[in-house]
Amino acid sequence: MAAEKVYEVIITTPAQRRYEETILQYLMENFSIERVKEIDLRLVQKVSSLSFKPFSGTKEKYLAHLKEVFRFILHKESRNFEIKILYFVDEESHRIYVPIFFQRR
Repeated sequence: MAAEKVYEVIITTPAQRRYEETILQYLMENFSIERVKEIDLRLVQKVSSLSFKPFSGTKEKYLAHLKEVFRFILHKESRNFEIKILYFVDEESHRIYVPIFFQRR
């Protein structure tokens, strides 16, 4: 049985900044600190899961004109709060790049 390829997940600086300044800020304003920690952990786990299943996300049709094939996965915490994690896979370097997180309310 062949070993599975494991991809390195890289969250870009703009994505990290947006997460901290927008999403995390929203969570801190609307949830208890315990709940924020739970949500944050689940988000980290969701993003990390891409390293084993890089093509599991849905292709982003609005970015089909770009060179990279962008995909996304959704992280839903409630019916009113969802995060869209946009990413693309660089098969040559075995890396996954997350350039942005979108908060959907």
